[in-house]
Amino acid sequence: MAVPSATTDERMHYPQKPRRTEYQGTYPISRDGQIKLDLWMSTRYEALPEPSSNEAKKMRVVPSFPYRDVPIYGDTADIMALYFRGVWGCLLTPKNVSDLADTTGIRYHVWVAIKKVLERYPRLVLRQFLFELGLAMLGVVKGPVVIFIDSCLHDSKAAMVYEARALVELFDRADVRRWRVIITLPATDDGIRAARELTNRYSISIHLSMVTSLAHARACIEAGATMLSMNIAPIMSWFEKKDEVEVEHPIAPDHPGIKTIQSCINYIHQNSLNTSLLLTDIRDWDKLKQLGGIGAVALSQKQLDQTSMLGLTTWFPEILEEYDFPPVCQCSKYPFDFRNHERGLGMTLSAGDRSIMSSVVYIHLGRNKVFMQKIEDVIRKEVDERLYVDAFDPLSTTLYGQESIGWRKHEQD
Repeated sequence: MAVPSATTDERMHYPQKPRRTEYQGTYPISRDGQIKLDLWMSTRYEALPEPSSNEAKKMRVVPSFPYRDVPIYGDTADIMALYFRGVWGCLLTPKNVSDLADTTGIRYHVWVAIKKVLERYPRLVLRQFLFELGLAMLGVVKGPVVIFIDSCLHDSKAAMVYEARALVELFDRADVRRWRVIITLPATDDGIRAARELTNRYSISIHLSMVTSLAHARACIEAGATMLSMNIAPIMSWFEKKDEVEVEHPIAPDHPGIKTIQSCINYIHQNSLNTSLLLTDIRDWDKLKQLGGIGAVALSQKQLDQTSMLGLTTWFPEILEEYDFPPVCQCSKYPFDFRNHERGLGMTLSAGDRSIMSSVVYIHLGRNKVFMQKIEDVIRKEVDERLYVDAFDPLSTTLYGQESIGWRKHEQD
C-alpha cells in the first residue's frame, strides 16, 4: 500500500478551518498590522546570525512531527504563534498565561475584561443597593417590603426573572422570610409572563403594578400575583378626558373611573382570591372614600403626615353580587385562562382597555426610565469615587512623596 505524501496526509488528518485575517473578537488585527506581521514573520529567521558550531546548526533544524494522526495543541498564550503555526487547539495554563501576562497583547484582553466588568457594576450595585435598602426597611415595618427591579427590563421576561431571583436570593441569604419580600414587576405582557414563572416555579411573591382595567387585572391574577396595584389619578384622568368630564365635576360612585377600580375590587372578593389590590397615586381623599373593600393603600409622606396612622378602615358593599359590572366583563369568569392567548395580552383586551393601558402603563414606564437613570447616575458616581479611593496610593502624592522617598533611602542605607 502506497504511503500518501505529507501534503495529502495533512489535508486528510488536519481538517482545519480557514485562517481568519480580520478581527473576530479575539485579537484586533488591522489590515496594515497584518501586512507588517507577515513581513516580520518572513524576515524573522533571516536576521538571525549564522551559527558557529555544529551543535548550533543542528538546533536550527526543526524535525517534522513524528505522528501524523495526532492533533496538536499550542501550549502557549502567544496569540500570534497560534495564528501562524496553524495548530488544532490551544492549551491555556496558569504558567503560560502568567509568562505573557505583562505583554501588550495579553494586557489588551485584561483591559477589555476590566472594561466589561465595570460596565456591569451599576446593575450589580443597584441590586445590592435595593437589598440593603430593603433590609433596613424590614427592620422598621412589621409587614412586607414591596421592592422593585429595574423597570427598563419591562419588555424582557427572561431578564426580569433573572433579576428578581437574584434579588430574592440576597434576602434568602440574610434569612428573611419569603412573605416579607414582594418583588414589583410592571404589568406588561412580559411582566405578567415573568410573574407566572416566578410564582409557580420559584415561589416568589410578585406585585404587578400599573393595572388599568378588570380584564388586565384578571390576567395578572391568573399569573399568581400576590398583589396588584392601580394608580387612581391617571385612571381617573383618562376617563375624564375620554368622556369630556369637567375637573370640577363631583366624584361619585358612578364615575367611570371609580366603577373600573371598584369592579376589580369586587372581582377579587366574589372569587375569594388570595390577591391584594393596592391603590396608589392618591391625590384626592374624596376619590378614595368612594371605593369600598380595598385591600391596601399606599400613602405618600405628605399624606402620612396628615393622618393619625391609628388605622385606615374602609367599608365593604353589603351585597357585592348586585354590583353592576361594565358590559365588557359581564360574561367574565375565573380563571381568565390567559395562557391560551398566544398573541399576547393586547389581543384579549377591548379597544378601550388597550387605550387606557397604553396611556397609563407606558407613560409611567417612561417616567420610571428617567427615575432609574437618576439612580444609576448616583451609583456610577459613587462607583467611580470608590474605585479612585481604592486605587489611591498615598506614597505617590506630593504630600507624602518626600517623606516616602527619604524613608526608602534610609532603609536602603
